[in-house]
Amino acid sequence: MNAERAPAPLEDEPREARYDVAPQHEPPPTRIDIPWSVFVKGIVALLVMQGLFRFFQQVTAVVVILALALFLTAALSPLAAWIERRGVGRGLASLLAVGAAILVILALAGLVVPPLVIEVVEFVDDLPQHLERFQRLSASNPELFQALERMAQRVRQDPRAFLTGFLRAGVNAAGVIFSGVLILTLALYFLLDQEQIRKALLDHLPRRHRDRVDLTITEVARVIRSYFVGQAIVSSIFAVLTFVLLTILGVPYATVLAGLAFALDAIPNIGATLAVIVPALVAFASEGIADALIVVGVVMVYQQIENNIIAPRILGDKLEIPPVLTLIAILVGGAVLGVIGVIIAIPLAGVLPVIDRIWWRRDGRDTE
Repeated sequence: MNAERAPAPLEDEPREARYDVAPQHEPPPTRIDIPWSVFVKGIVALLVMQGLFRFFQQVTAVVVILALALFLTAALSPLAAWIERRGVGRGLASLLAVGAAILVILALAGLVVPPLVIEVVEFVDDLPQHLERFQRLSASNPELFQALERMAQRVRQDPRAFLTGFLRAGVNAAGVIFSGVLILTLALYFLLDQEQIRKALLDHLPRRHRDRVDLTITEVARVIRSYFVGQAIVSSIFAVLTFVLLTILGVPYATVLAGLAFALDAIPNIGATLAVIVPALVAFASEGIADALIVVGVVMVYQQIENNIIAPRILGDKLEIPPVLTLIAILVGGAVLGVIGVIIAIPLAGVLPVIDRIWWRRDGRDTE
């Protein structure tokens, strides 16, 4: 039997190559030295940004009041100038313009408040019928009755929360009244000193920009004034239509619902659609589904007439912005400032074409 031989080792490499190769050293790791001053500056920058954010949160109400006062000034400026051209002094003309605005507000309140009081009294007189209707509704919907019963139980256990709600509503109403008085006062001062304020602003600007800034102020005031006057006319038409329609159908609270329609119609493209929700629900609860469908149908038809005929003829091309930008402005304004943001977002968006025409396009022509 032959003994098996072990295979000879492979001599692929020379012995010197196997044993005499010098070891390869890895390069030292790269070290990045960041000075402590960079960390300090970063922390300081974060603190400054947080402070600015908190500051803007605190002054948001002030900025809104100033913006509304400037809008009111732009709207009343032609009236004050017209009175002044009749030989009246600037101060008295400004006071009369603000007084006219106050009279308009009181007139609107006079149109809404007395019917609202009458309808509240009628609601109290018809309270037994409303309770009977509610009992029938709760009998067919026991979940609703149980939810209201739990709410009443919480109020009985902690009446302070219920009273706190009324107190908060009273404080908010007082805040609205105070803000309104402050806006009117600021508008009066802006009307009195608008020429001095304008001259002081232009004097602090470089000479090459003064003409365009002056033109920008004039055009922005014209756009804002045209928008508010035109939108007031359009909203008034819709409010009158809503009042007449609800009165013919016998739907209660027609005056209050017409005032709601006037406010919501200020939202372009979708305002009338939003304004139909509450009247349709009231018509359904009081008169039935047929009247509710009539309200919805008439308002939908009017929405198309307003968007395609009434608003373009009254507003014209004062707001040279596409509908998409309008909706974006509404969403951003509502998210930042709520209802006030929705009101001022549209005229602010209408200012963008003015800035584009006076600054960007002119700069483009100058560089050609």
